[in-house]
Amino acid sequence: MEKNFSFLEERIFEKEDLISILKEISQLEQLVFKSQAPLSKKSEKTKERILHQFFLKLEERGEIGLDQKEQFDFLEELKKWLKELPILKLEIAFSPSKKLIERISQWLKKEVGKKVILDVYINPKIVGGAILEYGGKFANFSLAKEIEKIFSQKIYERL
Repeated sequence: MEKNFSFLEERIFEKEDLISILKEISQLEQLVFKSQAPLSKKSEKTKERILHQFFLKLEERGEIGLDQKEQFDFLEELKKWLKELPILKLEIAFSPSKKLIERISQWLKKEVGKKVILDVYINPKIVGGAILEYGGKFANFSLAKEIEKIFSQKIYERL
């Protein structure tokens, strides 16, 4: 079933997007038993148009039917899968464009071998570079850290 989720996976890059989609799925779960309609029809008015497109694609391939219990189970499985996507905390000094976020996400998928969701924090105090947290590991590649090292060495040399 995970292969069905690739269309959606390729369009989610940030934790913020992930949270929004999870909320929409929860709202759709409440609508499932109210009418005997395709999920694409039930998702037409959702804020996240990506879900509507996703359901249309799956329905075209015959992977989701009209059965309400089947739809609900599918949404539950989708939520579970989305919640299991790994998250990388990325702290940078500037607000990145959507395009940059996409490029970083695609690079991470290539390097890590799986989809990684970015949880982006803006912290101008790091000056440049980045601070990363992933899988319980922490790495500080910020310029602030390097500047601090230089000043510490200069002060030490003067003493």
